[in-house]
Amino acid sequence: MQLTETHPAQLIADQLEGFDQTPARAGSFADLYGRSRNDVYRAVLVAVRDPHRAEDAVQEGFARAYADWDRVKVHPNPVGWVARVALNHATSVWRRLRRESTELPPAAVAPEGERSIDPLLIRAVWSLPIRQRQVVAMRILLDQSIEQTAHALGMAPGTVRAHLHRALSTLRTRLEGADHHREDIHHA
Repeated sequence: MQLTETHPAQLIADQLEGFDQTPARAGSFADLYGRSRNDVYRAVLVAVRDPHRAEDAVQEGFARAYADWDRVKVHPNPVGWVARVALNHATSVWRRLRRESTELPPAAVAPEGERSIDPLLIRAVWSLPIRQRQVVAMRILLDQSIEQTAHALGMAPGTVRAHLHRALSTLRTRLEGADHHREDIHHA
């Protein structure tokens, strides 16, 4: 099964039955993987802007989580841990390649059958600097708190707030301009 495929609803319900969702315990690795892999993939994809690099990074993140499961399962934020490892892996690959794609990838971010994200919004997020994309991915797509995001990204909570504020201001400006452009096209 590919990382971007969705589980049937019954399979997810069967996997999560009896699952302890307290933050300090992740349950089994299969539980963590089953409930968070698509969210982590989308978050990493928004940050790295390349579906293949994102999938590779997410697979590496989950592989490392599996290899170090005794430590990860008691981590206060296992999903954030996997996302941070995936983002670090993607950054390492980028550094080795010494360049990031200048073309924006196709805007298909949501797996088939799931609610998609507006392609205009995705392209606007992809145009943000890497740290702002990472903060948007963790805070908005993964719904992590300021503190969880700060811990996962290795920055102070105030820095997360600043990056989020700048990112949202930039997105607001770009998307308002895009809405005016869309209205001009429809009225012409």
